[in-house]
Amino acid sequence: MSRKFNRKVRLSEIDIPCFNDVDGLDAIEIESVSDNTNVNENSIAVYIKGPLPSNKENLHLLTTEIVPGYSCITVDNPRLAMNEIITFVASRVGFIQEYAKCSLPASVKIGKNVVIEPNVEIGEGTVIEHNVVIHSGTRIGSNCLIRANSSIGGGGYNYIKAGKNTIKQIDLGGVWLGDNVEIGSSTCIVRGLIDDTIIMNNVKIDNLVHIAHDCFIDNDAYIIAKAELSGYVRIGKRTRVAPGACIKQRLTIGDDVIVGLGSIVLRDVPGGCTVFGNPAKKIN
Repeated sequence: MSRKFNRKVRLSEIDIPCFNDVDGLDAIEIESVSDNTNVNENSIAVYIKGPLPSNKENLHLLTTEIVPGYSCITVDNPRLAMNEIITFVASRVGFIQEYAKCSLPASVKIGKNVVIEPNVEIGEGTVIEHNVVIHSGTRIGSNCLIRANSSIGGGGYNYIKAGKNTIKQIDLGGVWLGDNVEIGSSTCIVRGLIDDTIIMNNVKIDNLVHIAHDCFIDNDAYIIAKAELSGYVRIGKRTRVAPGACIKQRLTIGDDVIVGLGSIVLRDVPGGCTVFGNPAKKIN
């Protein structure tokens, strides 16, 4: 899927429990869902805390209380409300399928027992080894190598507390791989929650690596065996993440960084540094 609907939807059309006591919905029309850090026009997004969206144009926030200067729809559980909106739109309106018309180039080589779901794009010259699963919403560039037993674009570890229940958040995003990307054996790259997980050109990812939802890995980076990137991590150009390293969610690692063997990174790392240890500290 993508974040964009097949047509505009008036919020009063969306028959979900959290909207039962909300006024003014007939005046609000939306055509997409947004992450609050990357906003489309005519969109709805969840806001809990942290920096506010810079683009307010026809943006509506699901919040627990009014945020001055923004169009807010107050509900008890914004994340649960968003899940209900996505479920309604998926069943009644539909989301635009970005790669629905793509065909598989003849130059792509595919091993045995490979699963390629609908709504996937694969570029010229890419090689996909045995037992790989490529989920809907994935774009793979040209001349990539996906080694055996890997999973690209599966759902993330995103859950909502709703009273005594735990509910899985719906993943709308996909995975976007650039050109000349290598993905090692038994590696998992998770789809984004709203936007895509993005791996840029010439990135090399080793065996047994986990890349969580909404990560961004810039050109020429190396992510080496058994490393783990938590959600929304950003990795800079030419950066190397050594075996067994773990990076906390929502951190930014700059360009030309070395993250040492087995390090646990709990803070942003500026460009040009080498960090090592638990917790990781600068050593140069």
